[in-house]
Amino acid sequence: MAEPHRGPVHRLRYFVLDGTDHASHKEQGSMIRRYIIWRNKYAADKRLREIVNRANVA
Repeated sequence: MAEPHRGPVHRLRYFVLDGTDHASHKEQGSMIRRYIIWRNKYAADKRLREIVNRANVA
């Protein structure tokens, strides 16, 4: 049975980690935390949401 949270987690992983070469798991975790903080800070940004919605359609 598929895990319902697997999709969003994988998208986050690829967005944050794709093309990177972190020296350690600690550095990798830091990058993930920084992305989540950034995403939450701009969650209500209507212009950014429109861009993301267009990208999700493609």
